Amino acid sequence: MKRYFNTFRTLLKIANKKMFIIIQMFISSGLNNISSLLPPIATSGIIAMVTQGNFNGIWFYVFLYMMFYIVYFGSLSWNYYTYTVLADYYHLEVQRMLFEKVASNDAISEKISKGKIIETCSDDIRYLVDVVDSSVKASMSIVKLLIIFLIFMRYNIIVASVVLILDLLYLKLMNDNSKKVSKYYEGTRKYEDKIIDTLNQMLANLKQVKTLNLMPKLNVNLDKTRKRWKEQYKGKRVNMTIRYCIIPFIVYIGKILLYIFLAYLVINKKMTIDKLVLLISYFEMAITCTDSMLDNLLNLSNYGVRVNRIKNILDYVPQKDIDFGDVDNDYINGIVEFKNVCYEIKNKKILDKATFKIYPNEINTIIGHSGSGKTTIINLLYRLDRIKSGEILIDDENIYNYSKHVYSSNVSGVFQKPFVFEMSIKDNLSLVNPNFKNQVEACKRVGIHEFIDSLPKGYNTIISEDAHLLSEGQKQLLAIARSLLSKAEILLLDEVTSNIDPTTTTKIGELLKDLKTDHTIILVTHKPEMMDISDRIIVLDKGKVIAKGYNQNVYDKCDLYKELKNRTFASISEPN
Repeated sequence: MKRYFNTFRTLLKIANKKMFIIIQMFISSGLNNISSLLPPIATSGIIAMVTQGNFNGIWFYVFLYMMFYIVYFGSLSWNYYTYTVLADYYHLEVQRMLFEKVASNDAISEKISKGKIIETCSDDIRYLVDVVDSSVKASMSIVKLLIIFLIFMRYNIIVASVVLILDLLYLKLMNDNSKKVSKYYEGTRKYEDKIIDTLNQMLANLKQVKTLNLMPKLNVNLDKTRKRWKEQYKGKRVNMTIRYCIIPFIVYIGKILLYIFLAYLVINKKMTIDKLVLLISYFEMAITCTDSMLDNLLNLSNYGVRVNRIKNILDYVPQKDIDFGDVDNDYINGIVEFKNVCYEIKNKKILDKATFKIYPNEINTIIGHSGSGKTTIINLLYRLDRIKSGEILIDDENIYNYSKHVYSSNVSGVFQKPFVFEMSIKDNLSLVNPNFKNQVEACKRVGIHEFIDSLPKGYNTIISEDAHLLSEGQKQLLAIARSLLSKAEILLLDEVTSNIDPTTTTKIGELLKDLKTDHTIILVTHKPEMMDISDRIIVLDKGKVIAKGYNQNVYDKCDLYKELKNRTFASISEPN
């Protein structure tokens, strides 16, 4: 019983409000269970009146019938109400908690699989209310069984003993079975998560999967996981068969023997017919009640798996957050400086005493081979990581000294793959700035306003991945517009033209020339045409700055820059 209680207790730790509603659920379920014990009393009374030939006495018991069922259905309605309130609370509140946890910990998918996170946020939370419901029903079933046993004790101690032995045997066999079913259920969920992980990776790279004909090899790997899932599922079904086909058969043999004994008592006039009907009704009720309790305990075992999955995500401990300071100066010019910055991951140097200065009103471009540290610089400026040594300054102030509000409102940007949510264009932009006039101005500046305005619903058009309404280039322009709405002085652009057509690349190049008039532009790129528009170039090689300065000067002196700029093909940049 301890593990069932732990599941309920864990849920209350995850979401600890609505205790008054939980108490109401216990009370309503208790009334419902107790009222379900009363109709057999009325049935027995009617049979007694019939055997005595007292027809008028029947109406009293008919009235009792009506009262019993009014209480029964009234309490059931109350119970449904409490279930609805709790379902809303647990689903919405815990989903919000999970979303916030995932959003605030970008490295969480390195410890917990994406498949598990998605399944937990979408599927597991639906069953949280059932943890309370099953706990309540199991508890009330125990109370109900105790009352039934006391009723049997009142009429015949031998019959009560037989009923108790049969029920305890049934409980023991079923409880042992529940542990096995729960174990195999957990196994099926584990391998389902792995399959969903592969599906997510496929969806993110469908073009590569198709063009490189990867599906046959993926299926080979998936078949291994499917085989493991099948083994776990088979184990679960075998134990479910034992639960519902073999164990009940053993108990029903005992039930037949009990009925034979009750018949013997009636024949030998040691028990009346009405008492026989009453006890048979209660015994059938005891079996039904035990089945209900066992089903709810089995459900609790399965729900325990779901609750623990949720708890694992909420208990995820990220690396220590990078604290913000208290410098509240919001007048940022946008001078960015790296002074002897060192950064490493697992004792591997990513940046080695990187030193350079970036100026406002210029396009400052960082170039280098994959793995040279380009994206690391962007991540450090986003404060996603902390340097090991050195300093990163904005307007001569350490970036870790700025307040969160000042920093986030002055440093913004766009990533390699543009992201837009499946909502209207207006709502996407409103995530940063709800002022519609400002949204239109930003879209006009990036050159996407006319296209949006030509759509049937304009800015109210819903963006859907399936509809392919926007090209990758248009999504990137929309992402830049959204970034402009933040009014940030410093714009970070990480490979924003890597996956878009040449026409849009040229368009973004022209846009950056315009944006530099009132921004500090920091661009990571591998495209020669984007290098052409740059004012200053910073060349990285294996984490070291090997050249920096005005574009033409660096080109004349740095062979690596010449190599990167003059190559005849455009490689897709890999994450650094």
